[in-house]
Amino acid sequence: MRSYQDYVQNKRREHGAKFDASELASQFVPYFESGQRVRVRFAYGEEMTGTIGATTGWKPCFLLMRTSRSIGSPWTLGKDDQVVEVTKYQPR
Repeated sequence: MRSYQDYVQNKRREHGAKFDASELASQFVPYFESGQRVRVRFAYGEEMTGTIGATTGWKPCFLLMRTSRSIGSPWTLGKDDQVVEVTKYQPR
């Protein structure tokens, strides 16, 4: 299980005063920490399933990682997107 607070502290240590967590939408924090698969409804109406990851850099945002093999994603998550379902799959 990942810790959101540890992630933020590491990024602050890495980027210093330039670090800005304002794009990390709080509704995704529990799923980022647990690694659970979720179904997300994007603000524009489409729904997709995956796990929650985060971008690197001084102003990160959450990403929807479609498979366990994913190392990146074009689907960024913001404050207007929402989790509509948590799947029964439990990570190891």
